[in-house]
Formats: sequence, C-alpha cells, structure tokens
Amino acid sequence: MGKNPEWSSMRQALYGSLQGVSAADPEQKLNRVSLLWPIVVGQEMALRSRLVRLTEKTLYVEVEGQEWVPVLKSLESKILREINQHSDLASFTRIALAAVPVREASKKANQSSPASKKLYRGPAVKGNLEMIKDLDLRNSLERIGRKMRFVTLILLAGVFLANCSAMPSQQNLTLASMVEDNESSRFAQSYAVRQIKILKANNPNTTYRDPRAYYHFLLALKHEREGDFDQAAFHYARVVKYDPRNEKFYSHLVHLLLRTGQFESALQGGLDGLQQFPGNVAMRMIVADILSAQGKREQAIEHYKKITQADPSNGRAYLMIGNNFYLIKKNDEAVENFKQAVLTDPANALGYHYLGKTLAQAGNSEEAIVNYKKALNLRPSLVDSRKNLAQVYELQNQYDEAIRQYKIILKLQPNNKKIRKHLEEINLAFNSAGGAPLDSSALSEFVLKESNIHTKLGSALYQQASYLQALDEFRLVLAEGEQQDIRLIIARIFELFERMDKAINEIEAYRETQEDLPVEILLHLARLYGLDNRMEKSIELLDAAVTLDPDNDRLYHALALANMAVNRNEEAIIHIQKAITLDDQRDVYFFEQGALLERVGQYDDAIQSMQRTLELNPTHSNAHNFIGYMYATKGEDLDKAMHHLQQALSIQPRNGYFLDSLGWIYFKKGQSAEALTHLKKAMIYTEPDPVLYDHLGDVYFNLEQVNDARKAWATSLILTRKRLEDPKGEIPNPHELEEKIQNAEQLMQKNR
Repeated sequence: MGKNPEWSSMRQALYGSLQGVSAADPEQKLNRVSLLWPIVVGQEMALRSRLVRLTEKTLYVEVEGQEWVPVLKSLESKILREINQHSDLASFTRIALAAVPVREASKKANQSSPASKKLYRGPAVKGNLEMIKDLDLRNSLERIGRKMRFVTLILLAGVFLANCSAMPSQQNLTLASMVEDNESSRFAQSYAVRQIKILKANNPNTTYRDPRAYYHFLLALKHEREGDFDQAAFHYARVVKYDPRNEKFYSHLVHLLLRTGQFESALQGGLDGLQQFPGNVAMRMIVADILSAQGKREQAIEHYKKITQADPSNGRAYLMIGNNFYLIKKNDEAVENFKQAVLTDPANALGYHYLGKTLAQAGNSEEAIVNYKKALNLRPSLVDSRKNLAQVYELQNQYDEAIRQYKIILKLQPNNKKIRKHLEEINLAFNSAGGAPLDSSALSEFVLKESNIHTKLGSALYQQASYLQALDEFRLVLAEGEQQDIRLIIARIFELFERMDKAINEIEAYRETQEDLPVEILLHLARLYGLDNRMEKSIELLDAAVTLDPDNDRLYHALALANMAVNRNEEAIIHIQKAITLDDQRDVYFFEQGALLERVGQYDDAIQSMQRTLELNPTHSNAHNFIGYMYATKGEDLDKAMHHLQQALSIQPRNGYFLDSLGWIYFKKGQSAEALTHLKKAMIYTEPDPVLYDHLGDVYFNLEQVNDARKAWATSLILTRKRLEDPKGEIPNPHELEEKIQNAEQLMQKNR
C-alpha cells in the first residue's frame, strides 16, 4: 500500500504525542524519555540497551554486551541532541553507559523468524500441477516461470507497547468478532494510549491517531510482506477498529479476507464498508463476486451494475454481469453486457469467448464463430474457445475445420484423451463415408466441460505473473464450492512466494476432500514439509507413499534424503540401496549412496560408489571432487586425487569447494605455497566456510606465518560454533581448533 497522506510519519506521531504533556513526577519523566529512546537509537540498539533512570542532566543506560558500549558512546552527542530537541524536559548533557550480561530474550529477539528464512532454493517440480484435472489450466500454468523471490521486511513492532505477543490465526469471523479479544484492557493502560487520550481531552478540535492503529498497521504490513495474509488480515481488522474512518484500510482488509478464503467475513465486511464508503468500487466488486459465487445472481448483478455506473470503463464488471445473466438463462441481457465488455476493452479475450458461447447457444452459429476467432486471435492458448469453435463447426458439418481445431488442441494438450478419442472417431467416420456427407449419429455423444470463469481469469493473470491477483480469482472458484483441485495451484503460488507452510495448508485442505491421494501429491507434499523443516512429517508421508507404490524408486530416493537430513544414516542407506535395486542406471543414486557410506565411515565402499557414479556420468564434477578429497584426507593416492580434482575444476572452474580440495591435496603433497594460492582463490568463490579456514590455518602454520594461522583458526572456530547450532555438512572439531589457537599463541609469545 502506498503512503497515506492523512497519516503522520511514525516519528512525527510519537514525537507529537510527547509535546505538551506534563511530566511532574520522575516516573512520568522516565516513561517519556524511555518511549523516545528506541525511536532515537534505532531498532538494533534498542534491542541491546535500555534507559533505567535519569537525573536532571544524565541518562543512565544499561547495554547488553561490552562490545556495544563504544558503539553507543560514539552516538552520544546525536542521541542527546535528538532527545533534547523532541521533549520539553530539561536538557541532558551526558549518557552514563553500563555493560550488563546479554539476556536470553535478547538473543532470541535477534534470531530471524522461520517465516523470514529462505527455505526454498531450487525450482519447483511439476508435482501438484500433474494432478490438476482441468487440462486448460494445467497446460497454461506449466508454461509459467517457476520462481519468484519474495522479500521480507523486518520491522520493530513493539515501538508503542510492551509485552505484545503475536495474535492467533482466525478463520471466517465477522469483523466485530475478529477484534473481540483482551487487547483493549491490556493496551488501554499503555503510556502512548494514555497520552493520546490526554491530548484529545486538551485539544478536542485536533485529530490524533490512536497509537494502536499504527502498531497494528506495522504488524499487518510485516505479515503481508512475508506472505502471511491471515495474520495481515487479523491486524488490519484492528487498524480498522482504531481508525474506522480510513477507507483505504477498510477496503484492503476486505480484500485480504477474500484472499485468505474467509468469504463470510469478506462479504459482511464489504457490506458494512459500503455503508460508509458507497463509492468504493474495489469493495463492491468483492461483494458482488462473493454473492455471485454463492448463487445469488440477482443481488450480484445489482452490485456489478453500480460499479459500471461509477466506472463505465470497468470491463470486468460487464463481463461478470453477462456471465450471471447467462447462468440464469437471460441470453439477451448476457449478449448485451458481453458486447459492452469487449467495447470497453477490445483486448478482452474472455469477453469474445463468452459472447461467442452465448450466441452459439442461441443458435447464431455464424456470429459465434466470428467471436470465438477473435478470442483466439487475442489468446491462442484459450482452449475452451477452440473446443467450442470445433463443436460449432461440427454442428455446421464443417468437419475439416473441426478436425483442424482438435489437432491444435492436442498440440497444446497432448494428454487430452477425450479429444484424442473424439478425433479418432471423426477420422474413422470420414473414412467409412468415402467422401459422402458425414452422419453425426455415427459419433458417440461428446460433451466438453468448461472451466469456471474465475479459473479462466486466474489462469490469465497467472500467465502474466500477477500471482496475487490470480490467487484472488482462484479463491472465488473455491467460494463456489467446486474444483477443489484449484487448491493445488494456490499452493503453487504460495510456493513461488516461498511460503511453504501456506502451500502445505492448501494441499492438506485438498487432501481432506479426497478418499485416495495420488502418490505424486504425497511426494510433493512430503517435499514441502521437508522445505519447511518438518522432516518427520515428510518421512511419514513418504512411508505412506511407499506403501501405495512399493516399486517406485523415486520414493525410496526421497526417503533416503529425508532420513539423511535428520542424520538417520543407516536407514538412509537402506532406502538408497532399495532405489538402486529398482533402477541401477541413475548416477545420482550412487552419488548419494557414496556420501552416506562416507558418513558412516565406510570409506572404501564410498569411493567405489562414487566411481560407479562416474561410470554412469563421467562429467559428474561432485563425484570427482568427492573422490579426490577423500584420497587427500586419507593421505593416499594423491596423484589420483589430483587427477579427479582437475577433472572437477575443468567442469566447474569457479567452484570454491573444489578449489579448497585442490589446495588441500597440494598441502598433503607438501607444496604449501601452491596450496595457499588455491585456498585464497577458493575464498573468492564461496561463502565463509569453517573447513576452508581450518585448512588455511594449517597452511599458514606450515609456512611459519603463525599470526595468520591463528587468525584463520579463530575464524574457523567462530564459524564452527555457529554451524553447531544447525549442523549441515562437514565441520572441524572445535576442541582441536582451540588447541591449534592455543599452540599458535604460545609460539607467538616465545618469539616476542
């Protein structure tokens, strides 16, 4: 959302709330300066410091961690200037800083939340798309790119109020009930809220915004930018509660309620909002769409008509009016509105499609053909138009044209068995007729189901990468109570935004509607649980999938990876060996078997497995690196190790890990200067790695550059300790690093 001109900036609002308020007693004075402190010093320092008392000229501040004292000291003059400028208190001249131990709460506050982590790195697999029954939608979505970065915003939500915990998720509540909680009693006594009440009492003609509205707006903005639309809606409901006359926030809340599938809340909220803001087209469109989805056609039409009166250029409103008239079999009114839709927006392919469909139903085949062709000129992939056009040609006995359209459909949808069978029947009947007119009675009944209008709108928006608008349209499909498999596409959208938790929720909701879930969906769901760091659930689903399809090697491979992720290496080996038994031509299976065997100390078997990987794929650079590094670690066959690393680097010359392995081989061969060259080069191409710095320290020490060795080992130790919290891959032994550092320091002391 853009900046609201009616709202002051956060700093101005807070500074303003402090002006002109009496501070007769010391506690009140301390409260006021404490409120200013986080605004002046910023989020990072506010998490590490707090004002504990003050005198006439001095602020006494506790700082968590000695290392932050000089940082705050360097900012002393700036902090004092800001505080003195924005308060009517006596001028402070000094800040007394005292270091205190770091609290556990502060440590946790500085850790990023799971929602803000990048959980997903690789491209999404077809998975859920394969299970979409609507072939038109599936084929169009398969053409879309598979990745969209989503940027998170971390905001300090506790500027105004202390001890405010996150609110729980809500589902299908009225706007009134959404804000019925114990917040009022807790927050009403906060310093900021009490001061605003005093200001309002003293200045009744001045508008002061309730601080709680700012607070909830910040949280809503944070959650929305993280893709957590449920929590965003929860907090926008409170923004509206504390600032009920703000039209933009009211409208946005209703939009989020639709986006999260809270249809009754969205409808009621929209109707309530229209009482205050009758000219709000966005809210009225949502109300009309939900009424239409509920089958309340006449009511929906009335709202759509009001939209066209307010905005005559709104082609979507005309399209929806036409669709609702068509569904209640008022074809003349439908035709009139579809014509208005394409007149308003000549590039509206769906307008031409539905106009052609309505005309065909009325028996006007010639005009129907004209409009279907216009739709296809605008969107050649609109398969429903092509199907309908082919059927109109059949009705006119123009089977050659119908055949041409069916062949195009099969190019777009090669797995469409129904179209393929019908086309085969037409060709067979043609051959039997021997050039005579084709008798349509020779063909079996052929009825094609057309997708929902919101499915078509959502698919078009998805193709344009307007994913959130597509999500809104797909929600309306669910509001009609049909096409539950659309949840698989909604899940895909959340996956593009790296909200694996939301994607999981959608597939689980779909799963509840199905008696038997296909293995492909179980596999994809297990993958999502893994990406969401819920590996136990992933393993549970994969076990269920194996039961359904015991001869599927991919399932055993996935089980091996899942068990490897939780360090159940013995179980992982069993599963990867089963995958190899089912398919012994997959190089990746042998590679992962080798990695697992190395983990459990079976080095010779691991090397053999890697060699088999190279037999299947001689350009498998990671296998070359693995073999070379293992030989180097053991100090054996260093010439073979060198050969494998040179092969790996010929394929990936800028791989930092490969360069590290090559440097380590040179070190093992006693060529430390050459080793140092490659290790320094490795540092350019890789993130800081504890093993790399450990190797660097060993090389420096061997070159008698003891101080550099100590620094490298110290860096390795820091990185190792961080990695111990979430161990992945190889890490050095921290005790050995400590001994190396101690030995280096002792040697440096002797040489002084």
